[in-house]
Amino acid sequence: MSSRRLLAPLLPLILVVAAGCPKDPKDSGDAECVLLENENNYAWTGGLVIPEYITAEKVDIKIDFSALTDDMLCHDMDPVADVDNIGLTRFPHMDEAEVSSGLTNNSLLQSDTNGYVSCEPGDATSCMLSQFNFGGTAYNTVDVYEEAGGTFLIVVANGFDPGQGALFLAFLKPTPGSDVVEANLTPTCDVVDYDVDLTAMTHLSLPAAPGCIDWSGLTIAGNGEPVVPGKLDEILIGHYTQTPDELDDQFTDIELLASEFYTLELTGGTDADLTGAASADGTAFGGFTTDGTWLLGLRCTSCTNPAPIFMTVVDPT
Repeated sequence: MSSRRLLAPLLPLILVVAAGCPKDPKDSGDAECVLLENENNYAWTGGLVIPEYITAEKVDIKIDFSALTDDMLCHDMDPVADVDNIGLTRFPHMDEAEVSSGLTNNSLLQSDTNGYVSCEPGDATSCMLSQFNFGGTAYNTVDVYEEAGGTFLIVVANGFDPGQGALFLAFLKPTPGSDVVEANLTPTCDVVDYDVDLTAMTHLSLPAAPGCIDWSGLTIAGNGEPVVPGKLDEILIGHYTQTPDELDDQFTDIELLASEFYTLELTGGTDADLTGAASADGTAFGGFTTDGTWLLGLRCTSCTNPAPIFMTVVDPT
């Protein structure tokens, strides 16, 4: 196992449909689903450490992200080409530690917030608080930006959907007596410290040919938190030359390291046929081979934490 740092990209605020398999494997005939169990799941521990920027309160703060040339995975990013949206969310009754914990465990509720506004900077690399709006409607962001307002979270994102595609997270802390009127965001990899273990789980035996999987009995996520089935919206399949132990040490690059990588978007249910999985260029998943390492995962792309809810090593049969 090795401590690794991973991007925590998404804030839960708010496509190919997997071909349905019979819910009960006993009745599935030739399409029998293989059940995913808690014992097949990997394990990780860690937590978010989101940087804080202290500023004056109730003034028009400038949020400057021109220095963000690395995202929170320490991968290269362009603060002009890659940044489409800056989101600002307020948590009126939670402190920074509580928000960080909720983001880590994907346990925040929409009721925990009472405001989401955003700024689309275009080719600029900064936004003023006064530019933030709610779906194009002006909002008095400056007036509510005060210490008594609660905890304020900034999300620098690629894309325009609230909570998705985040590249950087930061807390803004309005503080009485401060005369700081700019928050100059600085790259940092020290966002989440993960200790990942891909070696201790019971490997999942799957037919070499793509087939059906069923996760209706999966109740515990990789970090020990309860699984919320409705949040699972993507299957991932990766093939690697590295061993599971070596992948522990490189988990931040789990997609970049794959010699083959396939995904399947889900729209509900607790089973799916892997024949629908495809690579980014549209290549269909052809099945598991006996060379290298195959990983199969389930994740929530609209959650704060990109660590898959479920991840296992596949033993093709």
